[in-house]
Amino acid sequence: MKKKNILLIFTDQHRVDTLSCYNPNAICKTPNIDALTRESVVFNNAYTTCPVCSPARSSLHAGVYPAKTGMETNLYQTGCRTHELQDTPNLLSRRLQTVGYELGYTGKWHLGVGANKQSNEEGRNIVALQEKGFMDSAAYTNYGTLPTDIGFIGDDFPGHGNGGWGYPQFKQYLQNQNLNLEMINHSTRVRPGDHSVWAEVISPLESTIEYYITQRAIDIMDELKEKENPFFFALNFWGPHEPFFAPTQFLDMYRDVDIPENPSFKEDIKNMPKIYNLLRRPEVDWSFFQNTLRHYYACMSHIDAQIGRLMDYLKANNLYEDTVIIFAADHGDNQGCHGGLENKSYSMYDDTTKIPLFIRPASGYAGYTQEAFASTCDIYATILDLAGYVPTNVFGFGDGQPLTRFIESADQEGWVKDIVTQGMGAFDVVTTQRMYRQGHYKYVFNGAGEDQFFNLLDDPNEMNNLIESEQHQDTLLQIKNDFADWMTKHGDIARHAFCKINRIKEWKI
Repeated sequence: MKKKNILLIFTDQHRVDTLSCYNPNAICKTPNIDALTRESVVFNNAYTTCPVCSPARSSLHAGVYPAKTGMETNLYQTGCRTHELQDTPNLLSRRLQTVGYELGYTGKWHLGVGANKQSNEEGRNIVALQEKGFMDSAAYTNYGTLPTDIGFIGDDFPGHGNGGWGYPQFKQYLQNQNLNLEMINHSTRVRPGDHSVWAEVISPLESTIEYYITQRAIDIMDELKEKENPFFFALNFWGPHEPFFAPTQFLDMYRDVDIPENPSFKEDIKNMPKIYNLLRRPEVDWSFFQNTLRHYYACMSHIDAQIGRLMDYLKANNLYEDTVIIFAADHGDNQGCHGGLENKSYSMYDDTTKIPLFIRPASGYAGYTQEAFASTCDIYATILDLAGYVPTNVFGFGDGQPLTRFIESADQEGWVKDIVTQGMGAFDVVTTQRMYRQGHYKYVFNGAGEDQFFNLLDDPNEMNNLIESEQHQDTLLQIKNDFADWMTKHGDIARHAFCKINRIKEWKI
């Protein structure tokens, strides 16, 4: 049977409640994504391996949890043990090459700044910190990985990129097309020294980074489709992660819309972990987050429109029927939940740990919602399985399992009954965190503070911490024991600390 092309569309810091397949009352409008979900297996319980960009993306490409990739927080930050994705035979791209796939890539990378660090702004900043003695990353002086270093053709955008707006390739594109990027109404988070977070793009849509990388995807796939082999293409949007630079026509859709206050915005945080305060904004009221969300939704609707362009291209070139489409994100976004949290990390609520994930296998497929647990590592395994890759070494599919079985059947027999998200903080504060979910129970281990325990069936907004509830202690103990077993099975390096703090025998539960 002829192998299918595989298209991965990856968004950044994307809340699941923006999509109607997860939230029937979604304010955000994404008609093109909605159309895809109607022909897809939609995973209702998909979780990121880590609610931070680089760690989650390392799991996508390496197939294992961040504690194993060593990229446990964003690269070249405190707590990150591996600052450049390691080029090994088990990488997604290297394995796809062995089964004859052509590989294409554009958009956000954030898994390295490349070997030639003087060639890009983020690399030069790292070198400057090294020279001042503020960073010990000598092992990466002449080593680094960008997409074209590991088998992809397409674009190398080193580092984080801050939305992608400043890369020389994008600036050259604007010049070649005689386009000027124009923005008005720049705003910040209020704090001194903050960068611009919101802005309105008043120049044509063709002047936006979203339009540009979609066009790059089309151009590269135009090249790949002429080859004999099938292709795997990864289109990685920087949005809806900040900065929220929203085109006028999409911002107009939400400019006057009243966005209801998040149910947990005013929750009592006295008994919540103190580490979470690193991301709380007690000085702002809901209007701040309402304005952010208007721009956030506008950015997401713009991405949706570009996905529509891409689908039109696939259909016009007779590729739509022969391409499996996977849509996912690296992690979610707080956006005012739980007492005014913003951004991500330092908390393990579903707002940041849950991710959108769906697989469209073919046109006309009768889509449905699947409740089975799924993780970022499962995306790695699924892409390989779709490509016909059969593991021949002990690594297998890493920490993942192919989700392809759910294309044929909704049956969960033999599937995992639990799921984990790992955390190590972000920026300059390191803290070991783990989220363990089993059934409708969710346990959060905070190595630097109070633990949490939720019954999501009764408390979907995670506002009632049952960690001290006497009637739940037996259930909690069993959950902790099962989590310790999971950590043993998966070689989690936090296992010893977790077992010692909880007085659990490591060798057998």
